[in-house]
Amino acid sequence: MTLAITALGTELTFDGITVGEIQSVSGARTRRIIEILSCDSSDDAVEKIAGALNEGEVTFHCIYDGLAAGVYNQLNTAFQAATPTPMATCSITYPDTSNHSCKGIISSLGLPSFSEADGEVSIDVTIAFSGKATYTDKVG
Repeated sequence: MTLAITALGTELTFDGITVGEIQSVSGARTRRIIEILSCDSSDDAVEKIAGALNEGEVTFHCIYDGLAAGVYNQLNTAFQAATPTPMATCSITYPDTSNHSCKGIISSLGLPSFSEADGEVSIDVTIAFSGKATYTDKVG
């Protein structure tokens, strides 16, 4: 039996702004790798050790909301002001109640766009994470 969950119902919030109608979410975490080579190296090979964790960033693609009090306007306000300070909490909650949460700031806010004349108008938003993320797995 698979443990896969459906993406339908995934919610993303940034600084209290609930972003609806998300079509995709992607991102990656990295760890800095430190290369060590010294005159004491006996086999002429670089050794590596783990460095700092980088929680990376998350990019989400969602339906454009052009209302004056809509999500795009709220995200644009935060993006243009380079706020909040301190950084806001970004939280992704999946339908099984598992959650990924980290402080972050909007690093890219796409202009409303579409790929086909009869397609929906959508936006891409990237949030750069800062510090260490918290993961909460579903119970059971």
